[in-house]
Amino acid sequence: MIIKLYCDDELIHDTTTQDIRCLTLKLKQKVNTADTLTFSILPNHPLYDSIEKLNSILRLYEIDDKSNLLMFKGRVIDTSDTIDGIRCFNCESVLGYLNDSIQPPKEYHNTTIRDYLVDKINYHNSVVEDKKKFYIGTVNVTNNTDNAYRIDNDYPNTMTNIQEKLIKRLGGYLDYKELNGNNYIDYVKDYDSYNSQKIEFKKNILDLERYITSVDLITALIPLGAKDEATELPITIESVNDGKNYVYDQEAVNMYGWIFGTKTYEDTKLPSNLKESALKDLPELTKMSLSLTITAIDLNLIDVNISKIKKGDMIKCISQPHKLDDYFMCTVLEKNYIDPSKSKLTLDKTIKTSSDIAISNNRDINNVTSQLVVNKQFILDQIKHQTDLITGASGGNIAYIFNDKGEPTDMLYMDTDDVKTATNVLRLNKNGIGFSYNGVNGEYKTAWTLDGSFNAEFITVGTLQGIQIIANLGMIGGWAMDSTSLSSGSTTGIILDSSDPSVSTYNKETGYLGAKMFDGGIGIYNPFNHGIYVGDLIGSSDDTDKKDFLGIIGAKGGRIDIGFYKNPPGGGSSSFSNIRIEENSIDFYETLNMNGRSILNQSDRRLKRNIDDIDTSFIYDLEIKKFDYINGDKNKIGIIANYYTDKTYSKYFLHEDRNGYYGVDYQNILNALIQCVQEQNKRIEALERGAK
Repeated sequence: MIIKLYCDDELIHDTTTQDIRCLTLKLKQKVNTADTLTFSILPNHPLYDSIEKLNSILRLYEIDDKSNLLMFKGRVIDTSDTIDGIRCFNCESVLGYLNDSIQPPKEYHNTTIRDYLVDKINYHNSVVEDKKKFYIGTVNVTNNTDNAYRIDNDYPNTMTNIQEKLIKRLGGYLDYKELNGNNYIDYVKDYDSYNSQKIEFKKNILDLERYITSVDLITALIPLGAKDEATELPITIESVNDGKNYVYDQEAVNMYGWIFGTKTYEDTKLPSNLKESALKDLPELTKMSLSLTITAIDLNLIDVNISKIKKGDMIKCISQPHKLDDYFMCTVLEKNYIDPSKSKLTLDKTIKTSSDIAISNNRDINNVTSQLVVNKQFILDQIKHQTDLITGASGGNIAYIFNDKGEPTDMLYMDTDDVKTATNVLRLNKNGIGFSYNGVNGEYKTAWTLDGSFNAEFITVGTLQGIQIIANLGMIGGWAMDSTSLSSGSTTGIILDSSDPSVSTYNKETGYLGAKMFDGGIGIYNPFNHGIYVGDLIGSSDDTDKKDFLGIIGAKGGRIDIGFYKNPPGGGSSSFSNIRIEENSIDFYETLNMNGRSILNQSDRRLKRNIDDIDTSFIYDLEIKKFDYINGDKNKIGIIANYYTDKTYSKYFLHEDRNGYYGVDYQNILNALIQCVQEQNKRIEALERGAK
């Protein structure tokens, strides 16, 4: 069976996937009350903050190959959060919407039960929003004359009004259903649903309660009808009953004496109808009430071929010791969708019976209760019997310890088959798991207590994954641990330092840290200056004498320097940044040797915009100079950029880096020169044509 819970159109729980699940999910249905749904979800649930109290509409479905059954439709009425963030939701079914409207005072005359209910629902619909409105479904509850005389003047909510003025007086069952997305309300005499599943003693009956009372027993009944409009007193039957205002049962009077009682028929205005109703009800009122409540389990949970029990179903209950073979109504249905073994249902039946039958039934029930106790003892005896088989003469290394009631309390796993000779013993009981190396009588060292505490002394092999270890001083294998660091303790090891915090490689012979990973990057030990770390990325020495050093230095104000560090003959060190990478540029401080290759720029038209002609006559203003670089090559030929910074055309070939130095885009100058050559060539061709 597939279970799906929706909030509006979003899934809260879906048994077809492990990704969308509730931590708990329970449904309780009880006749004539709003169903309740409770569930909880973890903080990482997709709808953790999306389910709105009183606003979101929840639907719970049970889906199998036979049906797609709506088990609950309703709203969230309150939520709570546990200390670890688990959010719990309490919900009520749509019948709870009837609590949101208050019925005004109104008087009814000669109104059918259906019309009375329709009027109450119509008023409810007139004051609530659309999603809380109801349509009238099946109504088949009637009184003797199928009319109602009512005066409602106490401003009840609609649900209370229906329960007090209809259900408590006329009986029947109020329920809801959904058709085409609309809420329908039914008021029926009974559910008229007989389930083929049987509830049988020693099979699926979990518990049975009985209650016998004579409190409501009477032998003479005074019926009271509707109030007389003139006198404001209820109508009685003297006028049609020889002047007596009561009817009686002579056999019951002979047995119990005169016991008077009243019953109101507020819909009845004629004395003759009032007497007829009283005589009809009197036989039931002269009997004791024997109430039976059976708690059972739905066998559909373990066998899908057995008919599923629904609220209101009439179910055959069979118990030979009870002398029961009758239909009981399922009045309460409790489903635990996460742990179905905790689901149960309650069946109720009240039987009006004579005193002899009541006493006989009570005696039979007491006998059945004794059998239930005997059955429990039988199970315990079976446990002891199985224990004897394990630990008896045939051999075995498991034993049980029992209390004074014969109930098992401890389980022992031993290294021999006899409790007298066992030395190493594992013991399980309500306090946890303990180990003894001195026999069954201990002393025991606890490895795992019931509150979750674990003694790590018993871990000797294997892998621990996803754990946190907190300690101030100690050892983990070959690793030394103190309050701030964890080190391997070997000749060349690793140090985890929480005070830095960092991870470092350590050479015990030199006493130096070779590399350090810390907040900001990876620091490399500088072999020319002990204790100093060059940059934050990586570096290496090219020989054991540490004369030369290649470094990649990062985190220097947003740039990366790649340089070759020299150790001059006179000692000390000098360094050169060969390449500097910054946010918008890459600078080279050495000759870029392309080894016969070319530097290519993209020239595809699709990569360009603002294409236009240009005047390249500025080429004639440029002066070529010979010069030497201060820290680089000599005998260079080129343009001195500073000469042209005030020229408007300098935008085509000058740029300034973040350090204020000017550079020249020789590619642009070369392109401008090409255009100048082309123009010069055209002029030459024109002159040649003129000369001819």
